[in-house]
This record gives sequence, structure tokens and C-alpha cells, in this order.
Amino acid sequence: MGDHTSTPGEQSVHLVVTCANRKRGSLSSTLRARELPPGQDTQARCHDWIRRLAAGVATTRAADLYAGEYWQVAKQLGQVVGPAASMWVCSAGYGLMPEDAHIAAYAATFAFGQKDSVASTTDDARRWWGTLAEWTGPAPGAPRTFTDLAASNPDAVVIAVMSDAYLRPCAYDLQRAAEKLADPDNFVIIGPGRRYPGLEDFIVPVSAAVQPAVGGSLLSLHARAARRVLEMARKQHKPFARPALAVLMKELRESAPPAVSRVPGARLSDHEVSAFIRAAMAEEVGPVSATKLLRRLRSSGQSCEQARFKGLFQEIMQEDASKDWS
Repeated sequence: MGDHTSTPGEQSVHLVVTCANRKRGSLSSTLRARELPPGQDTQARCHDWIRRLAAGVATTRAADLYAGEYWQVAKQLGQVVGPAASMWVCSAGYGLMPEDAHIAAYAATFAFGQKDSVASTTDDARRWWGTLAEWTGPAPGAPRTFTDLAASNPDAVVIAVMSDAYLRPCAYDLQRAAEKLADPDNFVIIGPGRRYPGLEDFIVPVSAAVQPAVGGSLLSLHARAARRVLEMARKQHKPFARPALAVLMKELRESAPPAVSRVPGARLSDHEVSAFIRAAMAEEVGPVSATKLLRRLRSSGQSCEQARFKGLFQEIMQEDASKDWS
């Protein structure tokens, strides 16, 4: 691990972000969750997965492995908070790890229904998370759960920027983590506003209403909203505690300009379609295809001919193949 110590008189802040689907580097077929033998129970599958990770070539820092719009924003959060911050990654492939842990490119997700899904139910996803935590991980000695992270420094602030797919398997771990902090107000989850039993008191909800204020696509919304409220807290000399961040998020939502609505079925330019494809690919938690992304585009009330969309999709895939997977 690197030096995550805070400056004198400054409270430590642990920032945890979920991993990104897009990764740089050469991806081994053995490190795709889809390649795990069928018919095993969750723990057996996870142990098999861990053996594959241990045998892999882990030469890339986690912070440098992930790519895409979301990750470009997420990795800036530590810079916003300042020298008191340490960055951590919540990964379905590796578990909880510091950003400077060395790992290999892999394909695994907590999202259901994907080729590289590690589980098909919430209970199995939680078993997978718990089994991963029993492994020493890519940075031996570092906390492997949110609970361990909080217990390692009860006076610190823990801020987790989480998507629904990762909140579900980590829910029990997150609840226990909040109990380890000296002040429960120092435990913050920035994420979706839906109900999560046992976690409602800790979530600072992000809604689509803040998108006009923070920019970017909906796929990077949580990270962008987190960055903005942390910037606001820093500028206004407010603590990074949940009550203060909740007020700032409310102010951000109320001050956001109304979203510009597009006429249903409006035809997009090539530039707009390419921007949509890149944003969707950056945050997609499973395999992507032109058909899947075009369906999402049309469901938002926007339009693009199938052949044109497929052509732009293939151009982007070819460009990224030469740039990210070389």
C-alpha cells in the first residue's frame, strides 16, 4: 500500500468507489467469470476464482487498470478531498482493495444477468463478497471489508460511492462498518435513493435532477454528484460528514437548472451518438453490444438508424481495441 496518512490536524477520509467495466491491458480468458465451471455452489466458484487470480500476472495498479468516463471522475475524488484521503476500490473480482494494489485485467460483475455475473441472487452475491474477503487479496495486510476499513480507524470518515448492483451484496458489511465508527455521522453512502433496509439512514441520495448541474451522462452521475458536493464542502470549509453532505446534495438538486428535454424520437448527430456510446460503454456492468445500447438509446426517446448506430459502435470498438487492449 502507498502512504495514506493524513496531514496533522486533518481527519482521515476513506473514499470507496466501485470498479469500472472497461479495463486496460491484456485480458486472460481464465479471468472471466463466465469461464468458471457451472454447477458449483457460490463458495466453491469463488475459491476457484481466487485461485485463478492468484495464478494471474498482476502488474497494474488498480487506479490505472480501469478506464472510461465514470472512472476518470471517480479517481479524482481523492484530489478533491486532499491529502487526508485514501482511495479504495470495491470490486466483484478482487473484493475491497486500495487503489495502489497491483491486479490483473479481469471480467466479473455483481450485476445480474450478465455473461460475467458472479451471482444470480442477492444472497449468493453476498456469499461471494464474504468469501472474497477471506482471501488476503492483492494487498496483503490491507482491510478486506468495509467493516475492517472502518475498524482500522474509528475516528475517520468513510464515504462510499456505490451503485445499486454493488450496494446489494455489500449491504450487511456496510451496516457493520457504520457501527465501528466513533461517530455514525462519519459514515456516508452516496448512491441511489431507493430503499435499502438497514442503510436508509446512511445514504445521501443522488437523483437525475442534479445531472444538469454536474454534467456528463447518467452512467457517471453518482461519481459526478459526489465530486461536486465534496468540492462544495471543501470550499465552504464544512466537514465531510453525512449531515453536511446531505444538505449540500439538497442544495445542488434544488439549484440545478431544469433538464433540457429533447423532442421524442429526435435524430441525433454522429457526434452525439458516439458520445452516448462511449458513456454507456464506460459504465456498462456487463458485455456490451450495438443492439443493447441502441435499445437503451431509443428507450430514452432519442433516435438513430440501426445501421448508422452499428457502424459508429464498431468504429469505437476498433479504436478502443487498438488503444486499451494492446
